[in-house]
Amino acid sequence: MAALLGSGAISAAGLALSGAVPEVETVSAPIAIAALAVGALRLARTPSARSWPWLAPGLVLLLAPSLLAIDGAGEPLWRAVAIGVVAAIVFAVGLWQRLQAPFVLGGTALLIHLLVQSWPLLEQVGRAVEWWLWLGLAGVIVVALAARYERRLQNARDIARRISDLR
Repeated sequence: MAALLGSGAISAAGLALSGAVPEVETVSAPIAIAALAVGALRLARTPSARSWPWLAPGLVLLLAPSLLAIDGAGEPLWRAVAIGVVAAIVFAVGLWQRLQAPFVLGGTALLIHLLVQSWPLLEQVGRAVEWWLWLGLAGVIVVALAARYERRLQNARDIARRISDLR
């Protein structure tokens, strides 16, 4: 499996960088889907198998090339929509099936995508507001977080335990 993913990733990167294929997804997506199919079969057959070794390589190959190809302004609209939808589906499947790798990787991809897509708006808001207002807002947030620290710490431990309990 590692040899398949490694050779597929190298060939996808080479084809994309050389300009031989117009979109990197035409090379990376079929390899990722094949790797995910193998991983899903392994998880179905072996109840003790964990999701990281069997699903993470395929998920990274599915999500990472598209995330690296977006720049927030110049990419085609279909790519921006597709990566958001695919990352949301991966996240939801990870949550629904109680699988740690899709949950973590899908959530991370969603956060990165959200940041990249909303960066121009955040930049405009940052320029429109004086710096000292941001400093005051940060101070209020720190005080509010400190007031609820102990309760939130226990909640964070519970969430971390639940994520680690995922398959």
